Amino acid sequence: MTSFFSQAIITASVLILCITFAQKSTLPFTFNLDWGSIPLTLLPLIIFGLRTVDLTLSTLRMLFVVRGRRASAWIFGLLQAIVFITGIAGVLGNLKDPLNLIAYAGGFATGSVLGMVIEFWLAPGHSLLRITSAKRGRTILELLHEEGRGATEISGQGKLGMVSLIFCFVPRRYVDDVKRSVVETDPEAFVTVEHVRQLRGGWRA
Repeated sequence: MTSFFSQAIITASVLILCITFAQKSTLPFTFNLDWGSIPLTLLPLIIFGLRTVDLTLSTLRMLFVVRGRRASAWIFGLLQAIVFITGIAGVLGNLKDPLNLIAYAGGFATGSVLGMVIEFWLAPGHSLLRITSAKRGRTILELLHEEGRGATEISGQGKLGMVSLIFCFVPRRYVDDVKRSVVETDPEAFVTVEHVRQLRGGWRA
C-alpha cells in the first residue's frame, strides 16, 4: 500500500511538472502546435496517430492493472498522461470536420486492438493450465516433466469414471506450445487456461 501511494505521489508530481513545462516551453516536442497551420490533408492522419498511441498505452495500462503488475501499470499510465497532455488536448479542439472526427474514432478503435496485440506479444506473467485426461494423464505428466515444466497430477471422478487432472504453471509465452504438446499426446484431453496474478514457491519453468 505504501508503494502504491508513493507511485501516485510521484506520478502527480511529474504530471504537474509536465503541464508547467508545456505551458512555458516552445520546444517542438511539447506539441504546442498551431493546428491551423497544419495542412487539412495531414490533420486527420495526425489525429489518428495521436489517438492510436494514446489508446494503445491506455489499453496496456489497464491490462497490466488487471494482472496486478503495478510497476508496468505505473509506467504506461505515466506515458499515457504525457501523450494526452502534450497532444490529445490539442486534438480535441479540432474535431469539427467530419473527417477529423472519423480519424479520432478510428484511432480510438485501433489503439484498443493494438494495445491488446502488443500485450499478447509481450506475454508477461504466468498461466495455469488445467488438463483433464481420461486415458493418458500419466503420459502427459511425464511429457511435461521432460520438457522442464512444473506439473502436478491428481485423480478425479468424471461422468464416465476416473480421470487425471493435471495442474501446470507455465510462462504465458509458452502456453500455446504446451497445449499443442498435450493435444498431440491426447486429442481428447480437456484443457483450460487461467491467468495467474501471483506465484510463490514451487517449481517454475
